[in-house]
Amino acid sequence: FIKPRKLEGDDKPLKLVIEHGRRRFDITLKLADNEIGSRISLRHLAETVYCQTGIMPKEQKYYYKGITWENPEMGPWSPSLRSLGVRNGDKIQLVSFHHAYPDWEQIASLESVDKDIKDLRGQLSRVFYHVQGVQQGYMEGGNQVMALTFLRRDFENIKEKLMENIQILNSLNFDHRNALGQAKRRELVDFCQRQIDKCSDMSAYIFHKLAQAHYLSNVGKIYTHDFRLSPSSNKWAKKKQ
Repeated sequence: FIKPRKLEGDDKPLKLVIEHGRRRFDITLKLADNEIGSRISLRHLAETVYCQTGIMPKEQKYYYKGITWENPEMGPWSPSLRSLGVRNGDKIQLVSFHHAYPDWEQIASLESVDKDIKDLRGQLSRVFYHVQGVQQGYMEGGNQVMALTFLRRDFENIKEKLMENIQILNSLNFDHRNALGQAKRRELVDFCQRQIDKCSDMSAYIFHKLAQAHYLSNVGKIYTHDFRLSPSSNKWAKKKQ
């Protein structure tokens, strides 16, 4: 029985947090099976970031505790991260220009859609708040019907905008190495679909309430509107034109 060698020193996996503008993601650096005994170096960091973002190593620039690493060495002489003072859980800032992305236009569209969806989320919260107000009786009957009519229209408008955002997200063509962009797109599409389902359910619920109110307002009208009960007798009289 051969006991597996315990990883020591530079062999241990290194978990880091990469901050790139408004984006933030976790990475875990570890040695391959044929690299046991080597060191986790800047090369491993550059390769992992390249796989996550699609930014070429020569375009990568890092800031760490006042130190700048630029165009990292990708050969066997690449310095060890631990020798540079990096520890498990540290944050490293990545700096690059838009042209460094092979699909920077797609990323810009993704960020624009993300901002639009956040605005729609706020609008949807306000509409739900108003629906609760109507349900709790803060308005009188006639005003409730009018308010529900406008709220149903708001739900339908938000649903339409969410569907348009899904179409934009589905049209984005990310670089195959941009795992973060693809994951963010899936997250936004799933969120939009959930909100669309909520809007559809609330729109149907309000429609049912409006139909119910319309029905109740007409209960008791057995005869046509051309006839009415004469106040002076128990007979039905033709309504005067």
